[in-house]
Amino acid sequence: MDWIEISVQADGEAAEAVSELFNRLNSRPDGQGGAVTEVSGFDPVGEDHRPVVVVKTYLPADEPDMAGRQREIEEGLWHLGRIHPLGEPRIRRLAEEDWANAWKASYHPLRIGRRFLVIPAWQRGEVAVGPGDLPIYLDPGMAFGTGLHPSTRLCLRLMEEVVRPGQRVLDAGCGSGILSIAAARLVAGSVDAFDIDPIAVRATAENAALNDLPLPIHVVVGAGPDAAAFWCLPDGTRRTWDVIVINILPHVIVALLEAGIHDHLAPGGRLILAGIIQEREKDVRVALAEHGLAVADRLVEGDWVGLTTG
Repeated sequence: MDWIEISVQADGEAAEAVSELFNRLNSRPDGQGGAVTEVSGFDPVGEDHRPVVVVKTYLPADEPDMAGRQREIEEGLWHLGRIHPLGEPRIRRLAEEDWANAWKASYHPLRIGRRFLVIPAWQRGEVAVGPGDLPIYLDPGMAFGTGLHPSTRLCLRLMEEVVRPGQRVLDAGCGSGILSIAAARLVAGSVDAFDIDPIAVRATAENAALNDLPLPIHVVVGAGPDAAAFWCLPDGTRRTWDVIVINILPHVIVALLEAGIHDHLAPGGRLILAGIIQEREKDVRVALAEHGLAVADRLVEGDWVGLTTG
């Protein structure tokens, strides 16, 4: 079988949007995403780097609806290009043997913060992991949460400062599971996660399995606090966590606060919030103040902000 490869060069922020488009319009028959990310052009152990990111998807060349799906993807990329700076899509035909290896050719490890090292799953054993490193092995087929987006990097940097051994951690909107895995690497006592997207829940479970973690990650489909057993202890009382990480868009963060997610913080517990563009930071801060929460720390990368509550 031949394949049609559609590839787009983008920065880390735009790469997430392109990946979401590819996953939505070209998901695989098994329900997994259809986007693949490649990263190159930087020192993977350096602190200051600007990776070159290429997002790709592959269409079976001989499927009857291939031309329509390709046109839909190209139209979607055109609209995204009005919002995010994107390179011109490159389209080429590949034979089966070329397709099998093309998407792995340029994906490299990515160092984030002081200790996290994100490693493509197939490079396990090939990448030197230092005694102080916290490796996170990922299959980047589901690209949201690969560490390319500034909001994911901000979360990981804040988690290094906030999460303590033995704490209970909740990953709200888990995506690929990168933050859940990071919590386990930081020796959390328990890690729970939820996402509204069943594909993300499956990706989190599969990526967790790749990492041979010292504790299981309990992940469910959900949209936030409700009457489900996930949010309650066996005796019916409210379940609480020491750290709740929310890496979602500002309006979703506000909605989760309105739903009472902060009521599930243990005494002295802290929120880590990211996915916040600077121009919307005020909205999040107002919502926090309305619920009696104060910002204790703030990190910035580009136009993106990460916050922790005190």
